Amino acid sequence: MGVIARQTIKSSTVGYLAAVVGTINTFFIYTLCFDAAELGRFRYVQEAGLVLAGFFSLGITNVIVRFFPDFRDDESKHHGFLGFIMLVLLGGIAVFLCLYGITVQWWPPEFKDNFWYIFLLFIAIMFTNSFYYYSSNFRLITIPNVFRNLWVKIGLGLAALAYFYFNLSYENVLYFVVLVYMLAMAGVLVYLMLKGNFSFKLEFKYFTKKRIRNIAVFAGFGLLSSLGSSLATRLDIFMVTDMLSFSKTGVYSIAMSLTGLMVLVTAPMLSISGPIVADSLAQNKMDHVHEIYKKSSINLFLFGTLLLLLIWVNVDSIFQIIPNGEKYTEGKVVILILGLAKLVDMVTSVNEIIIGYSKYFRFNLYALLLLGVLNIIANLFFIPILDLVGAAIATFLSIVLYNLAKTYFIYRKFAIHPFQKSLGYILLLTLGIFILVNYFVQIDNPYLSILSKSLLILSLYVSVSIRLNLSEDVTAIWVNLKSKIFVNKK
Repeated sequence: MGVIARQTIKSSTVGYLAAVVGTINTFFIYTLCFDAAELGRFRYVQEAGLVLAGFFSLGITNVIVRFFPDFRDDESKHHGFLGFIMLVLLGGIAVFLCLYGITVQWWPPEFKDNFWYIFLLFIAIMFTNSFYYYSSNFRLITIPNVFRNLWVKIGLGLAALAYFYFNLSYENVLYFVVLVYMLAMAGVLVYLMLKGNFSFKLEFKYFTKKRIRNIAVFAGFGLLSSLGSSLATRLDIFMVTDMLSFSKTGVYSIAMSLTGLMVLVTAPMLSISGPIVADSLAQNKMDHVHEIYKKSSINLFLFGTLLLLLIWVNVDSIFQIIPNGEKYTEGKVVILILGLAKLVDMVTSVNEIIIGYSKYFRFNLYALLLLGVLNIIANLFFIPILDLVGAAIATFLSIVLYNLAKTYFIYRKFAIHPFQKSLGYILLLTLGIFILVNYFVQIDNPYLSILSKSLLILSLYVSVSIRLNLSEDVTAIWVNLKSKIFVNKK
């Protein structure tokens, strides 16, 4: 097994462990240790730090991997590439401080009240991410991922538990959160040093005008993409806080986390599909691209509807078993709307990848910025009228329009689309199982209810999907698995 395969397996394992810890944190530790307002502020500070880190890194995280091959040289410490990265990051901090100082009167009071926590988080996250991507150039991602992902999840859970059991003040909890991220940054930095890949050296003569120009263009594109992504995916938290309250943010964050479980299958499938689509586009094999487009759509939609069905049928029982669940039931309808938004994103599958690896790649940026603007307008309109449900509707409408725009663009340029009759059959199957399980299976005990309903849904969904051959890939996996079972029995 090669180094890439080993590192991928190890890092993926770390990622899944972090996802499990994060799920436990969100639904059992945070809801136990914080009230809704405290949880809302907790999430607001982290999200603000993440957004600032994404934007004021000035697109350098996109540059780190893309341009490293041009600088690679062990003897010269890679011509000061890491020193250049750190110089850009320091410049990003300076730009933020200047802009903040000039515009401070227009920043929301929630941000100004939490400025130092957010600012320190922003620095820690920005450097941690940059060191992580720099490590990936040497095929060393497992240990950095432990610090950047797993340790952060564990540390945040410990911060909440310390607040609950040791009577820390809430302000000290936020400093604890900052410490967690700072230790993550220090851990990745020390690992770089131990591996001999850290150097402050700057070789200015190697940074020719042509190299700087190419880096600046690529970084600028990444910077705008980061802005669009932040407006599109993280805007809700800030607008709910600004227009409603931290308490509402806490409720909304739980709904977001629950529906976020739906996309656990998306990232691996898209990461596998990406290189294949890129290769097929390069060879102008549009039939193969179309096949991947349709297969990815049906597979993601099949898994997405199953997960949303499991969540929605069990949602009342879930609120019963999580600590202080009654405080978060206000977000029940939000869960359904955000879940439907995720389904729209999943059914359009690899549309972003197809555009991104084609000569029309800039369209993704324009569509992302459009999504951000639409999200702002929709939130401003719907939140005052419909409260948290309004924020969810704003997200739903924005994602629908965003994906329709990309799908239509692909159809116009490549004459392909992901839609097929099987998608309708999946909807009918999902609706039928929902009616059967939700209205005819009633169990008072929430644990038994979740277990029995989930097993019934899984057995019906999987058996009917395979019998109707709704997904060729899923059916093939089942046939292969069944043949192995029977062979082993013989």
